[in-house]
Amino acid sequence: MKKTITSLAAVLSFVAGSAFAQNVSIVEQWGVGNGQLTQQSGANFSFTGQGGAFNGSYTGQNGTDNASGTVQLGYFNGSSTTQAGHYNLSGTLQTGTGHQASTNQVGIGNVSVTMQQDGVSPHP
Repeated sequence: MKKTITSLAAVLSFVAGSAFAQNVSIVEQWGVGNGQLTQQSGANFSFTGQGGAFNGSYTGQNGTDNASGTVQLGYFNGSSTTQAGHYNLSGTLQTGTGHQASTNQVGIGNVSVTMQQDGVSPHP
């Protein structure tokens, strides 16, 4: 868990200081039945990592220098991130089962961090 949070923080700190000349989307998935959709217009960065089964994620970005990082580890998690404007930063981390998150940023310089995990450990 600590490694995952550190990885997400590293991705977000890297992209927060960068100026993008184009859209960049990185997606890593392992497991079964995971789904992801990214739509970008302008010059933005997004990263989505999913491990487990039946996780779903949407990222929509319109504008410039927006950055989004989403990591889902577990089962049946869902997330939606939309950013419109400039220099918005969003990070979502979900571990466990059945979490849902929605982040909507409009304007300039908004920052959001969402972390959801199960209260029971270890998780099956």
